[in-house]
Amino acid sequence: MSTLLFLRDVARNPARMGSVVPSSARLAQAMADCADIQPGHVVVELGAGTGAFTRELVERHPRNRLVVFEVSATLAGPLERSFPTVTVVARPAEALPEVMAELGLGRIDRVVSGLPWALWGAAQQARILDGLVPYLAPSARLVTFHYLHSRALGRVRTTRGLLVERFHDVSFSAPVWRNLPPALVHVAARPRAGTAGAA
Repeated sequence: MSTLLFLRDVARNPARMGSVVPSSARLAQAMADCADIQPGHVVVELGAGTGAFTRELVERHPRNRLVVFEVSATLAGPLERSFPTVTVVARPAEALPEVMAELGLGRIDRVVSGLPWALWGAAQQARILDGLVPYLAPSARLVTFHYLHSRALGRVRTTRGLLVERFHDVSFSAPVWRNLPPALVHVAARPRAGTAGAA
């Protein structure tokens, strides 16, 4: 997908975009590695942007159900054309419960997130996570990323705290230096009680 489309969307919606450049192929590979997707897993991607992560997921796991959220209609249209086997949803991540009901899906095994958590306060971050967590399988995993320089920001610490409240295991990957800016993959695994499939 064209980087020009991404840059135009950044110009139109700077408060909604977490970067002024698309994620690199190397970061996409690291995200997919950390997601550890297995056959039969239902995968949700949040904030697909230009589709760097989408492409990696489709290439590695062409038979898995993949539902992609991208709030920007400018970017969602090209995603649909580029990835015809993927369900592309041009709605915000907060709409996930309604979309899951519309699609007849009751379980999510893996979440790959490109959402700009560090741009948002605790209330918005919590709303998104609280809409997502009830659908997570007991062995589910969520992977997202933060730029290396942003670890000192309070909102990154807020994200980690919210994840720790909702998952048993929360960790960082090694730095992905071949991304602009360099990034860390944040891995949250084994959601706490009350998730999909839990007794």
